[in-house]
Amino acid sequence: MRYERKYQVASHDYHRVYDLIMNNPMGFERSYDDRKVNSIYYDDINYSCYNDNLTGVAERVKYRVRWYGDILDLVPNPILEKKIKKGLLGTKEYTNIDDFELRRGAPNLLDHVHTTNVLIPTVLVRYDRTYFESYDKKIRATIDRNIEYGIVSNRKMVGQFYQDPKVILEIKYDQSDEEDAQDCLQSIPYRLSKNSKYVAAMSQYL
Repeated sequence: MRYERKYQVASHDYHRVYDLIMNNPMGFERSYDDRKVNSIYYDDINYSCYNDNLTGVAERVKYRVRWYGDILDLVPNPILEKKIKKGLLGTKEYTNIDDFELRRGAPNLLDHVHTTNVLIPTVLVRYDRTYFESYDKKIRATIDRNIEYGIVSNRKMVGQFYQDPKVILEIKYDQSDEEDAQDCLQSIPYRLSKNSKYVAAMSQYL
């Protein structure tokens, strides 16, 4: 399992955060080209995932369908992600699912997820992501910006996207590398924050 340390930063600080990471003592370098990340989040009719996050339930699970790029029509190569959280640690399980057309509705997860509660799509979250990796390959960092939230009802998009001006910095590393990550974390002048894009999106509509 791994740690995911998140920092919420003012919108105009993207370039400052970028320079901060590039000058971090862990010797970060760009690891991928920037890309658009799209996620449809799922929950039950009682919004259990949302409420578990708000109340701080230590062990929880969250499901989302993710794909990359500007495409909002025929979605290629979507991946179902099961996010498992245990305290401060987390991991993911991945399942490839069939391509789908968003205008016809978000994917039905009945064939892929076996839970006692029926999962329905709730919101779509989109943002631009910049990727970094430390010189020793032990620590990864991402910067997310241009965040947008859209509501999904009856499996279809409804209304316009809400624009979130925040910039999110995230530092990720395996549990076994916690000691090595301290030099990186101590050089970040921002306060750690609990930041779930799913919770932020849902808070706009509930």
